[in-house]
Parts: sequence; C-alpha cells; structure tokens
Amino acid sequence: MTLDKALEIDPVDVQTKITRFISSVLKKRDIEGFIISYRDCLEVIINVHLAKEIVGRKNVKILVTKGRLIVKQPREEMDLLTINKYLNLPPENVIFANKGKILKEIREVYTNHHDVRFGFGLDTVPLLNYNLSYLLLRDMANLEIEKKTYAPPSKKPISQREKFIQRTIAHHKSQIRLGVLLAFLLAESENRSVIGSPNKTEWSLGLFTKFGKYQACDFLPLASLYRTQVIQLANHLGFQDYLTSKIPQSPSTYEYLFNIKVDEVDRILVRLEAGSSEETILEETELPLESIKKVNHYYRASEYARRVPLIPEL
Repeated sequence: MTLDKALEIDPVDVQTKITRFISSVLKKRDIEGFIISYRDCLEVIINVHLAKEIVGRKNVKILVTKGRLIVKQPREEMDLLTINKYLNLPPENVIFANKGKILKEIREVYTNHHDVRFGFGLDTVPLLNYNLSYLLLRDMANLEIEKKTYAPPSKKPISQREKFIQRTIAHHKSQIRLGVLLAFLLAESENRSVIGSPNKTEWSLGLFTKFGKYQACDFLPLASLYRTQVIQLANHLGFQDYLTSKIPQSPSTYEYLFNIKVDEVDRILVRLEAGSSEETILEETELPLESIKKVNHYYRASEYARRVPLIPEL
C-alpha cells in the first residue's frame, strides 16, 4: 500500500471507533453532555453530529463567541443560518457570548479592585480591543501579501514593526483563549465535557492557538484524521451540501503558507509521519521542494504545541 492510499479511510469504521471511544470515557466519568466552541467549519459540524449520536441533541450545546467586525453581514446572522441548517440543536442550546462585554467585565475587576499591582493596566492583554487586534493582523497581512513582502517576526524581533506584530499576535491569541474559560465554565457547571475541533493537518502543523478555545478541551475527536480524511467522513455523513456551499478563501491558509493545496499538504505530512526524508517525498510526490521543506519546518517546530504540558522523563 502506498502512503497516498493511507489517506483513504473507511468512514463507517472511523465513525464507530470515535463514538465508541468517547462513549466509554463518558461512562467512566458519568458525564451527561457536551459543550462545543463554534466556528463555521466542517470539523465543528461533524463534531456536533457525533456528539448528538452519543448523548442526544438536547445534551449538546454550542458556544458562539462574537467579537470580529464583519461589514457585509452580521456575524450572528451568518452563524445562525449555518447552525439552523446543519446542526439541528434546540434554540436554547445555542449560546451567544459577546467578547466585548466579557473584556469590559475583566477590566472592571482588575482596575477597580487591584489597580495595576498585578501588572494589568490600560495597555495590557485583557484590555486590548479584540476587533482591533484582528483587523490589524488581517489588514497588515493582506497589504504585505499584495506587495509580496510578508515575513513573520523573527524569534528575537528587532524592528519596531516586528515587535508590534508579535505583540498584536500575542494579544489576539490571549483573547482566543478567553473562549476556553467560558466553555469550561459552562461545562463544569452542567456536568459536560468540552469537544475541540482541530483536524490532524492543523494539529500536525501547529495551526491552532496553544490552549485556545478549539484546542484546550477534553476530546479532540478528529485530531487523528487529516483534512482530506475529514472530508471523506463528511461525505459519508451527508454534508456534501455544506462543502459545496462554502465560499473558498483565496488564498487558503495552506496555499498562503505552503503554496500548495491542502490535499498536497496531507500527502507530505503522511510521509513525514512515516519517517520519509524530504528527498524521498520529492521523488514520490513531485511537489515543490520549497513547499516540502516549509511543511517539514512547521511539522518539527510545532511539536512543543502538540505535547502539552511538557513533562520531563525522570
């Protein structure tokens, strides 16, 4: 069997194994339901479907955290269209939380009761506007992509631009982690488990925020499936309509980072996991060597994020 064949799955078997595993854990822990942090993606759609199969639709809740400024259409309206069409959850199980309100409450707690004794001031992480950090990153990246001058900050930022981008990214990620607090607050107060949504492609490349709301959880049901395998499972579950209705991002994250499509990224990753060298992967796939090297760099560099927390072997 070639390694490309290894990317083909038996979706019925995969679905059965995932649901059996999660069910066995829930039985041991006596857990009654799930909380899933929502994002408009195939992985969340599948996770909700599997969760309903395990505990029933009334015992599955999704947390929708608002915050980004979308000009064309209100974010909540866009999310509700997808939620109502594909998730089939009771209305009371769809929880909208406004990040601006949450950040305001955090600000009041720290500025009114602790002042700045613990390092929280007007320019610190909890108080940076979520919309501002997102829009700054998006606009800077788009501008530099057009000029073909984009370069992420170095490990030790030197220029003011590098320092600014690094700090903005740090602020942005801190507010992604805010969703974790909300998810676990709901889960632990209602005897539920939290389900995360990264697939194996994202997981292997570190394309998630460490301890972020889609990764910090009790279960990662799809983290053993590459993106191409997730699509196979989605087709089996009947979500072809969702796949065809999505407006593709241009360029996609994978085309932007590696200059190749996600199925080609998966062909590289499955070989890296098998221990193949870059030269061997080049011979077998005929993909650009530069793309292979970059995927390999992300794969190696992000290992620390996949192994959390790090515990020394004594």
